[in-house]
Amino acid sequence: MSINLETTIEAYLKAKNLSQGTRDEYRATLRKWKQWRTDTPLVEIDRKTVRDFLGWVYENAIEEEGTNPGRTANKARENLRAVMSWAWEQDLIESLPRFPRPRPQRVVAGRHYLTKAELNALYFATFQMKRPRGWDAPFTIGRYWRCALVLFFNYGMDTGTFWGTLNCHKLLLWRHVSWDRVSLDGQRKERCRWGWLFYKRVKTGKTFHRPMNRIVYAHLKSIRPEEPDPNAPVVLGGGTRPNIRFQQLCELVGIGPKTDVETGEQKPWVLKDLRKTCATYYDAHVPESSIEILGHSMGGVTYRHYAHRDPLAFKAIMTIPQPAAFKALARGIDGRCPCCRRAF
Repeated sequence: MSINLETTIEAYLKAKNLSQGTRDEYRATLRKWKQWRTDTPLVEIDRKTVRDFLGWVYENAIEEEGTNPGRTANKARENLRAVMSWAWEQDLIESLPRFPRPRPQRVVAGRHYLTKAELNALYFATFQMKRPRGWDAPFTIGRYWRCALVLFFNYGMDTGTFWGTLNCHKLLLWRHVSWDRVSLDGQRKERCRWGWLFYKRVKTGKTFHRPMNRIVYAHLKSIRPEEPDPNAPVVLGGGTRPNIRFQQLCELVGIGPKTDVETGEQKPWVLKDLRKTCATYYDAHVPESSIEILGHSMGGVTYRHYAHRDPLAFKAIMTIPQPAAFKALARGIDGRCPCCRRAF
């Protein structure tokens, strides 16, 4: 007996601890699917089927005089992609179909993440950062900030992990960086050719052992002293107010303040927004992977204590698409654009 989409969605909702509002959204997507087409085996859903369905959702939203048809189609796309990804992890389908790109939509909420173009611009701008008074570190301040941007994007670390301004902050030290293939805790089955990182979440104190991908490895190598002190912090250059330096970096590249749609209030970008940026791109790459990457709280005793989520985090970290500027150092062209080879 073939499995259809309705059965898969119900099994997905039973396996996940989702809010009632989120469950209603998935069931609304299922109603649209059943209205568009009768029962279809899950294994027969390919890219053309998904594209035709999302096109129908978009056109139907226009006919019903919807205020934001692009967002309606994109919401159905996100729900369908999450379910298909889960079905692929459960070996219900042999391969995950390619999904079409999201449709343009009207922004209905304030944007709290940075685009990859803005991340590239911030990376380039670190080459123009001025040497602080009394700076005696072995490398320029811009090199440390480039490494920090890469770590923020790949792991969504807290600001206090880099530049602890309070006693409760657990700094990332050189003894927390392992260049071996085996994880520092020795309990991970995965092997990583680039090494591993160990750090703690500032708010919850949860510990993480995360693999390094090629981009992270190259940037940590670029700031590694010849004989690093195991108890010395990895990233320098934050000062007493790292958010101020980050806002100066944003002003240098012309990134305007973010706007709250409800109040219309303009607020400056802060380093915590890089954590939100990390969550945004991980969920776009591997649905729901940001829960494990960022260490968000998860409901359900079974999910918290028995579900093995490390392979999902490992796969997401090792395969997430990087901003173009981050690849320059890994390709051996530090200070030049990877595409045109012009100096930053």
